Amino acid sequence: MSSPAEIKQKNKLSLIWFLPIMSLLVACWMLYKYQMEQGEVIYIKMPSAEGIINGKTEIKVRSVKIGIISHTRLSDDQKSVIARAEIDNHYVHLLTQDAKLWVVKPRIDETGITGMTTLLSGVYIEFLPGTDKDTIHQFQLLTDPPLIPNDIEGGRVKLLSRDAEVIDVGTGVFYKGFKVGQVETATFDWQEQTMRYGLFIQAPYQNLITLNSVFWVHSGIEVDLNADGISIKTGSLSKILKGGISFTVPEREKPGEIAQDGHIFSLSDDYKTALEQRYYEHDYYVIEFEQSIRGLRVGAPVEYRGTRVGTVVEAPAILVVDGKPAHFMSDNTAVPVMIKIEYRRLYHEAKVAKEFWQSNSQKWIDNGLRASLKPGNLLTGAVYVDLDFYPDAEQKQPKMLANYRVFPSISSGFSVLTNQLSEVMAKINKLDVEKTLVQLNSTVAEYEKLAADLRVFVNQSKTQQIPAELSQSLDKITSSMSQFDRTMKQFAKTMADYQQGSPVYHDMNRAVEEMKKLAEQLQPLGKSLNEQPNMLIFDKKPIEDLQPRSKQND
Repeated sequence: MSSPAEIKQKNKLSLIWFLPIMSLLVACWMLYKYQMEQGEVIYIKMPSAEGIINGKTEIKVRSVKIGIISHTRLSDDQKSVIARAEIDNHYVHLLTQDAKLWVVKPRIDETGITGMTTLLSGVYIEFLPGTDKDTIHQFQLLTDPPLIPNDIEGGRVKLLSRDAEVIDVGTGVFYKGFKVGQVETATFDWQEQTMRYGLFIQAPYQNLITLNSVFWVHSGIEVDLNADGISIKTGSLSKILKGGISFTVPEREKPGEIAQDGHIFSLSDDYKTALEQRYYEHDYYVIEFEQSIRGLRVGAPVEYRGTRVGTVVEAPAILVVDGKPAHFMSDNTAVPVMIKIEYRRLYHEAKVAKEFWQSNSQKWIDNGLRASLKPGNLLTGAVYVDLDFYPDAEQKQPKMLANYRVFPSISSGFSVLTNQLSEVMAKINKLDVEKTLVQLNSTVAEYEKLAADLRVFVNQSKTQQIPAELSQSLDKITSSMSQFDRTMKQFAKTMADYQQGSPVYHDMNRAVEEMKKLAEQLQPLGKSLNEQPNMLIFDKKPIEDLQPRSKQND
């Protein structure tokens, strides 16, 4: 009897499959390793691909390679270039939002020559890491290297300029001749018609900027023309090429509180102008002058007994009342002038000075404080606003004009002298000289007749027999009548000299007319000297093109 057959289950997986499986695992491992070595992919938007070579242009941080440009293509709108770059995985944490990239290539500017090594090695992209924690994969390439690296400590302030010359980005900022920072940004606000600058001040020099600091444009060449001759000062080559911005605390002032980041200051054209523009705390007033304001210009001082307390803002002031300019109103012939009382001129603490002025100004006005025009320079014809007390001045009630408080005025100066001369001449013209002379002639004739009768009476024989004392009295009367006769004749002659049509009358009229003509002839010269004080030495400057005005007049 035969035994039953033994059935065995064989292994379905043959050893022959081991090699393909091993090959697949090796391929997957190599693909994973390749992908890991490829790093993070980022995209860089740049204006052009000039100097960029795919597979060769490197991305560096402090001369250490962290990636490479792998591919470039045009953007969809064909206005820029999109570069694909691969960043090593060890540096993925550097891809923050505030990171900056720019092309390093040879550059020549006022700071020197940079990027000369790229002449042989080719250009590369410098990567400046940021400080943010969020990472991104799309970047914008900068056209120029950033002026201030993110790792440099310091402070930032802003400048606002309306009249000063335009300053370029990269211009130095100086304190007492020492460079402490530079201009980081420069933009033009077309709506406000102003230049806005961003300054970076290196640590610890940002602590030098206080709330009472003043900023002005400092050119590389300064020319001073005075009685001792011409003095010329030159600065560094950088200052001569691009100028600079200087700041300081005005003399005789203690440094105030340290300015915080982002504080806005005013930029002036020179140091003298900066001193005038540092008075930020002020109030506006309108003065109505019942006389000509010729010679009064914007920026003229407002003084109280020789001490400056404010500045003329507009002359005449463009104030609109009921849809018409205030100086064109039919019921008011006064010319409005806008001034500002600057409180720091009164006292170094503006708040204290403001409270003092506002609490006492109306009392002073009631006691006769008035504004008047006084000659500041007889050669140029410039005038200024003077505040002083006139006890006999007419009382004025508080008044508002176009939402501005009106400061009462009183006429003075050369116009008052002219008006007084005109009033004297008018009074002389009104005198009835001819009637007076007729009456005087009649009176003199009567007295002459009386004198003749007295002489006849004295010469009579009977009169000779009267006592000697009475005779002496009669002689005195006769002498007095003769003296009175001569006096009346001289008075009549004097009155005739002032009669209309007489030589003296014409001489007085001619003198007044010559004074008026002389004033009119000096006005053009005064205006030219006011615009250019050195025109007697140098040629007159050509008229500059008109600049658009700001829509806001501060």
